[in-house]
Amino acid sequence: MPETTHDSLTTKALKRLHRLGWPARYAALITADLLAIVLAQLLAFALAHNTVRGEVLFDLLRQHQASLPLSMIGFVGFFFAFRLYRCAWRFASLGTLRGVIVATTCGVCLSVLLQWALDPVVQRPATLVIFWMLTIGLVGGMRVLLRLAGISRSHGLPTFRQFRHDQAPKRVIILGSDAGAVRIHRALLEDPLRQYRVIGFLDDESQRHGMLIQDVLVLGPIALLAEYVAKGKVDEVLVAAPDVRVESLKRQITAARELGVPVRMVPGVQDVLEGRTSLQTEDIRIEDLLHRPPVHCDIREVGQYLDGKRVMVTGAGGSIGSELCRQVAAFNPEELVLFGHGENSIDRIYWQLVRRFPSLKRRIHMVIGSVADESRVDEIMARHEPQVVFHAAAHKHVPIMESNIKEAVQNNAIGSYNLAVAAGRYGAERFVMVSTDKAVYPSSVMGATKWLAEEAVRHVASLYPETIYLTTRFGNVLGSRGSVVNIFREQIARGGPVTVTDPEMTRYFMTIPEAVQLVLQSGATGRSGDLFLLEMGEPMRIIDLAHDMIRLAGYVPNRDIDVLFTGLRPGEKLHESLAMDDERVAPTGRAGLTVVTRPQRFDDGAFGLCLLRLRELQADPDPAASLRYLAEVVPFQNGQPVLGAGVQAPRAKRPWVRPVLRACGRVGAVATGLPHSTASEGDS
Repeated sequence: MPETTHDSLTTKALKRLHRLGWPARYAALITADLLAIVLAQLLAFALAHNTVRGEVLFDLLRQHQASLPLSMIGFVGFFFAFRLYRCAWRFASLGTLRGVIVATTCGVCLSVLLQWALDPVVQRPATLVIFWMLTIGLVGGMRVLLRLAGISRSHGLPTFRQFRHDQAPKRVIILGSDAGAVRIHRALLEDPLRQYRVIGFLDDESQRHGMLIQDVLVLGPIALLAEYVAKGKVDEVLVAAPDVRVESLKRQITAARELGVPVRMVPGVQDVLEGRTSLQTEDIRIEDLLHRPPVHCDIREVGQYLDGKRVMVTGAGGSIGSELCRQVAAFNPEELVLFGHGENSIDRIYWQLVRRFPSLKRRIHMVIGSVADESRVDEIMARHEPQVVFHAAAHKHVPIMESNIKEAVQNNAIGSYNLAVAAGRYGAERFVMVSTDKAVYPSSVMGATKWLAEEAVRHVASLYPETIYLTTRFGNVLGSRGSVVNIFREQIARGGPVTVTDPEMTRYFMTIPEAVQLVLQSGATGRSGDLFLLEMGEPMRIIDLAHDMIRLAGYVPNRDIDVLFTGLRPGEKLHESLAMDDERVAPTGRAGLTVVTRPQRFDDGAFGLCLLRLRELQADPDPAASLRYLAEVVPFQNGQPVLGAGVQAPRAKRPWVRPVLRACGRVGAVATGLPHSTASEGDS
């Protein structure tokens, strides 16, 4: 049977009208409106005079034969003026119905004026009121029918073909019942394939419980989600607004995820307008489903030390550095120096800041260079004399640094030392360095060089007591460039497989906002030489993270998307630690922030001698020489570094190296040309 036999007469008429050009559509709509106006006038006479006799009604109509044609032309003119013939009625709203009311009111007023000027009598007020109401009802009602017929034709009622070929629509619950939720529901109604059926809204606003919104019931609070999912009544969950991201919501989402029900976040209109997201439905971000509550602090309170100051951010084009720049710019610094190696990333963050903070345009400076270039660092410091320095520049990719040992040493260790010394020499008030948990019992070159960077900052703190030197130790930062989350997202988008190093591998995770809060809080807290940690809860298994992200994308792990185990890469280890055995972690009094007390690892100027040796080894063409020396001075995991590609095994650690370094401490201080430290490096 042809599909068209299943369509109503209204739908077929609407299809033919839709195929007509605009002139023919105008003619059809104007004719329908004129007939509606005449019918409204006859019905108004019948109701006002309490008669249905045709001769009486037409006699009353003839009394106004002079004004009626002009009135009808006036009605059509007002309908044109209020764009009623330009409206796409399938998408009509209360605003378009308001246009019908105003245009009809203007038409009735014109009719009264014409009757007073041209007709022998003027209609009674009761007749005019009834005529006004009936005209609105007929003209507006006709357009409502067009809208309903349009929805039924295109979206509302499944056609025979859809019933015959398509699967049953997915049952959806929408979290939230505000305007955003209504927009989602309307969008699902207008889906031509009818893939979704909304069974209800869930909202914590108790006054909305039991209400009907677009013929869909508000079932109750969000806490009921787990119950509906457990009963198998829901195939998918849509979150309508970011405002509902609370702890109770996270528990419900976790329950839904465990039962294989995908949960998706739909961006708000404001997010789309401000460019923070696209119009596509986006998955719930994994940051929102950490196995711990996120750490929040009042950045406005802790960041006042930046107001009116000259601030430098190294690595300003990176994930952490760029977010630091955005937060610092909000405190109206006197100058903001964007120091980085990549010109494109520095240019990108510069224009982001200029668009967001146009008053800072002349106070933001782009500086291209490397912290490993001592003369360039000195030149920049002398020119800008920053009062606050945030050092986020570093080589962070563990396997790559295994085969680029000298570059890792030069940038991470020597570069951090160069910058810290220059900050003290040019009178900086604060210096905050970003470190990593890979510096704790490092198994990689990258981790070893960051351990040396931590020691370098603590060493320089003793040389320049007028400057406050601080270090922050990060876990894995979700969403940063090269992070496991971004890798998993790309792999899932390609359809898999998702690659995981080892089923037992764990990592500590923090979000970019948490990382920036840690840096800013550290700058306002503690004594020079302190090292700070964020309370990150328990480590998360990477395999669990991969499964979470696959489910949140609407797939089933190892059924829709495979998970493959690739094995440890050079420099990687299964588990990270936040502190060494000889380090003590204590609370600071600020939420989520802890301070690490470290023992003295180098006596007096011994670190200067260590650094001098590292500089000398940069001239050695054999990178294994640098690796061997790192093995002698850095407390590697199990006493040995994991070997990089093409690097020979280092000699066994020589127990006499540290005593010799201690004995030569004063010599090392003289050799580096720096003032000798009189303060104990263990006073942090």
